[in-house]
Amino acid sequence: MMDLDLLDNLSTGVIFVDKNKEIKYVNKTAKDILNIKEGQSCKNLKMFDICKKCPIDYYNKHSTFPEFDDFNITLSCCSKKVCYSFKPVFENGEFTGIIEEIRDSTKVNQYIEIIKKEKEFSHLILDSVIDAIVVVDNQGKIINYNQNAKNLLCREVDIKGMDLSLLIKKDLKELPSLREDIVIETPAYGKIKVSAVFTRLKSGEGSIFSFYVVPDCMLSQEPASNKSRLITKSSIMTYVLDIAKTVADTSVNVLLEGESGTGKNVLAKYIHNQSSRRDKPFIKINCAAIPDNLLESELFGYVKGAFTGAVKDKPGKVELADGGTLFLDEIGELPTYLQSKLLHLIQDKEFERLGDTKTRKVDVRIIAATNKDLSQLVKEGKFREDLYYRLKVISIKVPALRERKEDIPFLINYFIDLYSKQYNKHIKGVSPEAVRLLLDYDYPGNIRELENIIERAVILAKGKFIEASDLPDEIVYNTKILAQNNLDEEIDEKQKILRVLESVNWNKSKAAKILNIDRVTLWRKLKKYGLV
Repeated sequence: MMDLDLLDNLSTGVIFVDKNKEIKYVNKTAKDILNIKEGQSCKNLKMFDICKKCPIDYYNKHSTFPEFDDFNITLSCCSKKVCYSFKPVFENGEFTGIIEEIRDSTKVNQYIEIIKKEKEFSHLILDSVIDAIVVVDNQGKIINYNQNAKNLLCREVDIKGMDLSLLIKKDLKELPSLREDIVIETPAYGKIKVSAVFTRLKSGEGSIFSFYVVPDCMLSQEPASNKSRLITKSSIMTYVLDIAKTVADTSVNVLLEGESGTGKNVLAKYIHNQSSRRDKPFIKINCAAIPDNLLESELFGYVKGAFTGAVKDKPGKVELADGGTLFLDEIGELPTYLQSKLLHLIQDKEFERLGDTKTRKVDVRIIAATNKDLSQLVKEGKFREDLYYRLKVISIKVPALRERKEDIPFLINYFIDLYSKQYNKHIKGVSPEAVRLLLDYDYPGNIRELENIIERAVILAKGKFIEASDLPDEIVYNTKILAQNNLDEEIDEKQKILRVLESVNWNKSKAAKILNIDRVTLWRKLKKYGLV
């Protein structure tokens, strides 16, 4: 006969209950888990869920046993969870009892709960990012995705298990391994331009397709004009683009206002490319870059003999822009004597070359840009009021970079890609500390300054990532000043609250009214500054 003591070495608990519900045998593991012993009756113990539908009673009534096998049973005696199963025992065809097997699954269930939470957390992270994220297996079948991906690909049905290449109408082998703009076609939106990257998982068991929709902002199909792009995810800049797109295919004059470096010239080219004049010339003239005595001839042209050195006729920018767009940058610098001639051009669509009496007709759309307050120049008598209103039929305020900081990461990546190729570097990104410094800076020079900073950093970077040491001193110094200013502000606020409280004998209701805040806010600030 087998020595039952051997069962004490098992990690599985073993219990034998006879047909009269008396516990005849319990091994050591089962005793440790259940705290029971031989000789006890199991009638009133009800340790497991199956005890509510006792298999012995069930057999006596139905001559068969219920099916039961569960790995997630909570014991009635404690908070432990166990895997449970049982087998009937027959001797000479007669039912004699059941053998029950249990294994402590408490830790397994804890791990399962952790995995569930991590999975839920992963989904929250996926749904919180701006990019659409799709995970596919090695056959290109979708195994996971976030809400943005579902919205852009197919809003009506669950896309799990679908073939990604069919959803985007593009072979997955054609998807870029480094982020670039491509065109995909989806059931939800049709053809859309997206900035995309397709990356293999480190395990080799699938890939991630990450993408976001790019506003239709390509300003030229010429490779040399690669820098002429509008990159934005900012709501304020998207609104600007919507206005620009709305007015683009009209002949109305547009005035672009904003600080230097905000991309007014790029927006002007965007308006031109969105218009029916896109195949006609786009002619730019910077009114601040040309000396006053040369600006008139540059703008309107001249005839032979008009001045010393005028040996032949030369058309001006106005004439060269016929049928297309004339972009007058830094219009606030236009000399007063030329403002009347420009007003005449706008009103009558005609002009005369310098030194000529012949009036020439021209069809031009005028876009002007300035970083000055033209209304103030009008008040000061430095800019004609009638010209100001002729130019400002549509006025678009281009936001400063500090007003659209959500665009900074995308601009950084764009300029890194641009200058990495130009200088044959292999920069993959920016270190966390450098990112923090770049995001904290206010960029008085706007996008142009950011571009110069990234170009410099790409050149100086010694590794694959731009570090804080690769950034200009003023950015690091600016962050330190901001930190000190914030500290000074907190000290000033603490002293102010303290003075008000002392003046009202620490009556918090009166102090809150004087400080123009509610009592809850005051209480929170008192705790913050250690005044309670």
